[in-house]
Amino acid sequence: MKNKRTCHTFLYLGCLLSLFLCFSCGDTEDEQEAISPTKNPFMDEPAEESLQLTAEEEKLEEAKQWLKLTVKDWIKLEDKDWEKLKGEDWVRLTNAEVRKLMKFPIPPWGREGLPWEESRKIHHAILFQQFGDIPQVRYKVEFDRQYWKAQGTAITLTPEITKHFVGYMAANYFLFPTEDHKRLLEDEVKQLKSVIAQEERRFLEEELRALEQLRIEDPQTWIKGMHAFLIKKHGDIPAVDTVANFLRKVELNLPRTDEECHTYIKVYNALYDDYFGSHYEYYAMFEAVNQIHPIVADKPLQTFEKYRAARAAGISFYDIDSDDD
Repeated sequence: MKNKRTCHTFLYLGCLLSLFLCFSCGDTEDEQEAISPTKNPFMDEPAEESLQLTAEEEKLEEAKQWLKLTVKDWIKLEDKDWEKLKGEDWVRLTNAEVRKLMKFPIPPWGREGLPWEESRKIHHAILFQQFGDIPQVRYKVEFDRQYWKAQGTAITLTPEITKHFVGYMAANYFLFPTEDHKRLLEDEVKQLKSVIAQEERRFLEEELRALEQLRIEDPQTWIKGMHAFLIKKHGDIPAVDTVANFLRKVELNLPRTDEECHTYIKVYNALYDDYFGSHYEYYAMFEAVNQIHPIVADKPLQTFEKYRAARAAGISFYDIDSDDD
């Protein structure tokens, strides 16, 4: 089944949210203080391990750091930076190997017609003999050994591997500063951004699906897991406690005041400019809106009823078919 939130629903809810925000503009300071998100005594502090990043998430965060660099930054990297670019399993050249390549005889007829391995060795020797033993040359040669083990080898791009490709293009542009090589470096940086975005979406989807299943099986544990997830996503801020506590009340069918509904809508709107969050946060927003002003418009009401029906039946929100919304 597909999961999508329709434009009609967004427009309706967007209008309601805008109205609520406009109405609140005239609040006094005391009223604003009363509905400001605060730390909630009912929310347990999540366990430290639940806030820690997985090995894959750490690699993703590390790869994201390289997106901050401009083309000029890439060609000014220091020796330590080139080492940071390399992966855990990266096979580094030894000094003895470099000395051999520096002395390797280059055939006058070039590399034409030679076997792949021999051709690559001559190419590496030419680089060292032309530019000397510098980090950029070492990186290029080590990269070749890491990835170009055979022509036509398929490579699955991960954030870490794509980061290595950016480094390769940066080293290439440093050694051969042409417009074509600059463009290749820029293209590879764009590729890294795309791969990181895809990986972030995958991590988010996997974690939220797992949390949704946990909600069905163990709501109390889900509340703690959702709290930890929100902290990792937004930081340990009062707004996160406000959202987590409202989700707790919705899932456990506890009474919510209109003031709490107003506050949840405000915080939700602040956290998600496009009115997106997890499926449950989105559903909880329907509950908040409906309590303040019952939903009667057809499309939003259909979506709301589907969420309620799925929840009552113990069906994951990710399995709701909303194609006919």
